[in-house]
Amino acid sequence: MIRMLSLLSLSLGLAGPVLAQGAGAPAGMEAATAPGGTEGRAGPRNEAEAIRSGDAIPVPPRAGGIPIEERPVHGTEAPSTPPGRP
Repeated sequence: MIRMLSLLSLSLGLAGPVLAQGAGAPAGMEAATAPGGTEGRAGPRNEAEAIRSGDAIPVPPRAGGIPIEERPVHGTEAPSTPPGRP
């Protein structure tokens, strides 16, 4: 009897943290972004709402920033071989 109660309490104790991690997107769909984010499924709606409500901050074209839909390009060249190595 004590053995069974020990096993039951151990099982329930270990199952708690596993069940607490069920915060994924439902049915395999992509997760929406956090409120106010500009990426993911909610991004276009959040951007439109920010523009409509006046929360979007306009940036002059010559501000030196990265254009909206482009990502920074890092060097694509392969690193050179150090001297003395084939």
